Amino acid sequence: MSFSSETKIKLAEKAPGKDCCRHAMLAGMFRFSTFTDENTCVFQTETIEVSEAYARLFKEIAGATVVTKKVGTVYKNTLSGEDFKAVYDIVMQYGENLKDIFRCSKCDDHFFRGAFLVSGFVNPPEKPRLELSTASPDLACDAATALTLHFRLPKLSVRRGNQIIYFRDAESVHYFLSYIGAKKEAFEVINAKMLREKNNEVNRKQNFDMANLTKTVNAAGIYVDAIRALMESGDFEKLPAELRTTAQNRVDNDTLTLQELADMEEPPISKSQVSKRLQKIYHFYEENKQTEAKL
Repeated sequence: MSFSSETKIKLAEKAPGKDCCRHAMLAGMFRFSTFTDENTCVFQTETIEVSEAYARLFKEIAGATVVTKKVGTVYKNTLSGEDFKAVYDIVMQYGENLKDIFRCSKCDDHFFRGAFLVSGFVNPPEKPRLELSTASPDLACDAATALTLHFRLPKLSVRRGNQIIYFRDAESVHYFLSYIGAKKEAFEVINAKMLREKNNEVNRKQNFDMANLTKTVNAAGIYVDAIRALMESGDFEKLPAELRTTAQNRVDNDTLTLQELADMEEPPISKSQVSKRLQKIYHFYEENKQTEAKL
């Protein structure tokens, strides 16, 4: 079962306590359903729990009967005729403006819970995206405006003739799920975000360390090649003892940093001293190479 379906099942179990909130949830379910004509609306779901919650709320508040048929793996819920009119009269008694439906501070939470149950979808926590769908441009704009009273403005788009209200950042998805009562699922979304950020931080550090290692190896390669050339030509023994020690350490440990090479000296010296010694060795190599070229 999908994360979205599991979230809806949990929400369907939560019945509003106050009458005004129950009416608000009914309004969210009704207005975000699909209207096939002036006297019929349809809602489809893959979970029996959500289908039953839809039918139960309409029956308890408006005395309306929702006809439910299972078609394959989908439960098709239809409200029509006098039952449709009974629900319509209750939902629209305060007008179309959403703010007039919200009679207490919790009504809007329950309105959007109902809207999400019939038209919403949420991605798994690893890929945060949450959306509501409606055929009504006016309802989409009003709903987006209502949501901005609590958190950031959702994005709007059109898909196959429907208006899509959506969030695609973890913080907004987390907040919306908490807002409509899916607190456990909201935690999973923000927890996945934190895990992604931690993994990204680890990857950045690994990439940084690898870049530094590559830089160190590339820089060391110049000196290692020069030192080996001196060893092959027999000129290595012409170097002062301290330079030979540093040169041998560099050849034997071509991935170590300058500081690590400095710590190997007896007694330990500074990183800048190691760098100067390597430069002297390379300069000696260059001079020898030029001398040999003239012979």
